[in-house]
Amino acid sequence: MTTKEYLQQYGTAMRRIRAISDHLAELRAIAERITPNYSGSGGSHQTGDKLGSAVAQIIDAENKVRTEIEQLFATEREIEQTINAVEDERLRMILYHRYILGEKWEQIAVSLHLDYRWLLRLHGRALIAVQNQIDH
Repeated sequence: MTTKEYLQQYGTAMRRIRAISDHLAELRAIAERITPNYSGSGGSHQTGDKLGSAVAQIIDAENKVRTEIEQLFATEREIEQTINAVEDERLRMILYHRYILGEKWEQIAVSLHLDYRWLLRLHGRALIAVQNQIDH
């Protein structure tokens, strides 16, 4: 795994959580549309199966989200510890803005008052500093 891939794990985990959360919201919406049949006909058993199935899927999705969030926090702590171990404050800020906040290079350049090309050079130095932290 490259240094960039290591740092990008945080953003990847966040996207996975959003996707699972969206799926969970969709399952909840489906479950809310299932209405029980109160007539004496045999159709209520079939609706109960649909509702039960929807509830089971929601519970599974909620458990998956919970597990993903726990993994995200563990990944976030590890990456933040690695970034915080970089000695140069400017390099730390670049890494934080890029990999934790997920900002685009243009946003980072403006936020940190840096020339775009200089920012990219500093990013290269920051990656080397992270690799040195990982190797230790």
